[in-house]
Amino acid sequence: MISLQEYRSRREAETDMARLDLAVGRLDPLVRLRHGRLEPRLARELELIRGAVSAGSAHEAAERAERLADLLEHPATHARP
Repeated sequence: MISLQEYRSRREAETDMARLDLAVGRLDPLVRLRHGRLEPRLARELELIRGAVSAGSAHEAAERAERLADLLEHPATHARP
């Protein structure tokens, strides 16, 4: 017999990992463009993402990584004063 709850949980975990993988793929080049030291806010967010992954919370890590990638991809982030 197949448990629908178990199936849904497994499926959600796979979806969260796929989202996290895509977000990290977006973040990697954006972070590499910031040669040298990272701004404290960026370093803190990356640490929170790492912590969520370590804690087994792919959903939280994916949400944080997507938000951070969206922020870093925004044109205003690249503007120079």
